[in-house]
Amino acid sequence: MKFTIGIDVGGTNTDGVLYNTQKKSVEKSIKIPTAHQSYNICIEEALCNLVAGIDIRDIISLNISTTLSTNMLLEKKGAPVNLVLIGYEDFPHIKNEILSIVSPHSILEIRGGHTRWGKERARLDAAALQNYAEAHKRELFAVSSLFSPRNPEHEQTASRILSQAGCAGITCGHEIARSKLNSVKRTVTAFLNSSLIPITKRLISGVEKSASSVGIKCPIMFLRSDSSLVSEQWCARFPVETIFSGPAASMRGGAILGGVGGGDAVIADMGGTSTDIGVIHGGAALYSPEGAVIGDYKTMIPSLQIRSIALGGDSKVDIQQDGGIMIGPERVSPFFSYSPDSGYTPSDALCTLGLYKQDGASASVKASERYGMRIQLKPKEFAALVRKEVSIRLERFIDDVNEDTTKVVCVGAPIAAFVSDDARCFVPQKASVASAIGAASSSLSLCCTASVLHNFSDETFCAFLPAKTMTSENLSEVLEMVRIELFACIKSQAMQMGFGCVSVQISSEDEYIGENHTQATLAAVYVTAEAVVQCAQK
Repeated sequence: MKFTIGIDVGGTNTDGVLYNTQKKSVEKSIKIPTAHQSYNICIEEALCNLVAGIDIRDIISLNISTTLSTNMLLEKKGAPVNLVLIGYEDFPHIKNEILSIVSPHSILEIRGGHTRWGKERARLDAAALQNYAEAHKRELFAVSSLFSPRNPEHEQTASRILSQAGCAGITCGHEIARSKLNSVKRTVTAFLNSSLIPITKRLISGVEKSASSVGIKCPIMFLRSDSSLVSEQWCARFPVETIFSGPAASMRGGAILGGVGGGDAVIADMGGTSTDIGVIHGGAALYSPEGAVIGDYKTMIPSLQIRSIALGGDSKVDIQQDGGIMIGPERVSPFFSYSPDSGYTPSDALCTLGLYKQDGASASVKASERYGMRIQLKPKEFAALVRKEVSIRLERFIDDVNEDTTKVVCVGAPIAAFVSDDARCFVPQKASVASAIGAASSSLSLCCTASVLHNFSDETFCAFLPAKTMTSENLSEVLEMVRIELFACIKSQAMQMGFGCVSVQISSEDEYIGENHTQATLAAVYVTAEAVVQCAQK
């Protein structure tokens, strides 16, 4: 037998499954509270339970999904990040739009940047950057240079200066842009990436310690927002790619549990902090062509088409001045957990109603009594009101997404208490560990892209690659160089991630001006290299 282990680390609970890759079945599952003070506590407990009675050498992969990044951004609790803007002095409207979305710890604007064809607009003000770096040692940074996807030279130089000065957690816009232009989204995505680095490193450290303690020596992989797997090293460098890791895992797990197969379905996943919904059409999850959108943030991260709201079992419940109920977006610990940051939650309401069994249920009942007295309601009446409000918001959210009244597969620990299990909404067995099932059954994917643009002014073709720019009058020559560079890029990524044997498939898409498809009307060629992993090594 060969097994994978799927672990989903959520804001409230950590779920785990032992997945039989030959039978395509779940052998064991476990759900335990997430230990935020030290993630290795809950992860190690889950692993010890899952590997009991099996030969550890039969475990071929430990796959991790998480909603920690999702929750961090929804609650706007990312780490402080300094922002370096290069070449934006003539474009104040772009800077203002960026600052309307993110709030940097500090900001430096310096001269530099490039044109859309990768030509230098002005020399980089390295001296100003050096002084700034000295004043912000050991802090997190995001660097965005004008048109950096067309020429990353100034961002790369800035990164070196910051790194040599002792700064850490540096993200450059071109690293996550994948040759695409959009300075606002690129800058915001780089900023968010750096803000997630500390918590992601804590999670990775917890996973490594737990695996080592249990004796697991297989590759450790993390699920990205597009439901593919990457190594722990990659995840540490680009944690923003995991912002929909948990939801992507739930989509896959929900489809398996719901028996969707090649059909259509809506997958709704409710956790402790958020509810995430995605759509499956013809057996395939729909992708977001514009990138992941989380709360107020629009990113450039490849992602399944998932919508999220801050509504979960541990959403904070408040009573407004008019007596109305406000739920979320902040997450707190339920009263039954006896935590210092306890607040009233929908989970407390379920405990009061006897729908959720917890050792500290009496604390939830007392809390329901205190809150209910403020609006002249008995404990169970107040709990029922909270449950009804959550149900209304949840059903409204599902209806907004599910315009075609497709079958809805509902997963996640608390969701069964807030939806009706009927012909419209199906709550399968093991719904509470759907994310872990999705993580365990996921596979690796590597992708690298480049764009080749036709410069009609001088009839040249300019290729914009992840790390450099190339120009030629010969289109065939440019395309061949692009293929060679992308092949080398994929091979390098695979080696960094611990995968020695990969084959590379290259595809391209042409974009023309007008109906006549000739080289004279060719506007752009988008080239994509994808890797197929043949074997993995630690």
